[in-house]
Amino acid sequence: MKNISKKFGLISLLFSLAMILSACSIIISNHDDTKPEIKTTISNQGFNKLEISVALADISVKYGDKYQVEYEGPKNLKPTVSRKSGILTIKQSAIGIHQVNSDPAITITVPKQLVKKLTLSTNDGDIEVKNIATTSPISLNTNDGDININNLKALSGKINTNDGDITINKLSSKVGFKVNTDDGDIKITQSNFTGYKLNVSDGDIKVKNTSTTDFFTENQNSSNVLTASTQDGDIKIK
Repeated sequence: MKNISKKFGLISLLFSLAMILSACSIIISNHDDTKPEIKTTISNQGFNKLEISVALADISVKYGDKYQVEYEGPKNLKPTVSRKSGILTIKQSAIGIHQVNSDPAITITVPKQLVKKLTLSTNDGDIEVKNIATTSPISLNTNDGDININNLKALSGKINTNDGDITINKLSSKVGFKVNTDDGDIKITQSNFTGYKLNVSDGDIKVKNTSTTDFFTENQNSSNVLTASTQDGDIKIK
């Protein structure tokens, strides 16, 4: 009777494990020079709000000649695109086991620098924003990847990566930004913040000509404050 109970328990455990794995994405990278399976334009629709939520892809949003969404990567990881009420939504599911040569890439070009809303999220991949302006708070998030921003104007924003560096050049904000990485460096140049609240657990902080460790505050009650933190890395503000 005990043997039957043990066998039943083992079967239940294996079944539960199989169910968990079926709901997860497992990525195997070859890291060779093999070209991705496809490179295609998946949308030419105009929009004023952009929402992206993908499992495995680099995301790049930049100023260009026309509205366009390009995808480069395995065919079975090609994202879906929908548009409603001016909102362009890009989604991707990566349930199962996938063998990739490099991270798939989604590139969005916008002919008008002004976008009313920008929400970008990838579970595994880098995020790039270049020459874009928004009228609403922005949200950029990746669990595993770097975030690079060059010439961004926004009301405010939240930028987060669990494992990666955050590099920002030319950032204009009105009511502040929150920037965080658990494991990586934060580097910001040419910003208009009027106050700072910076924290590192294991690293150094340098704000212009001032160097310190652990914690740095300046004019933290002003209307346009940069709140930035890293668990393991440096923060440099120029």
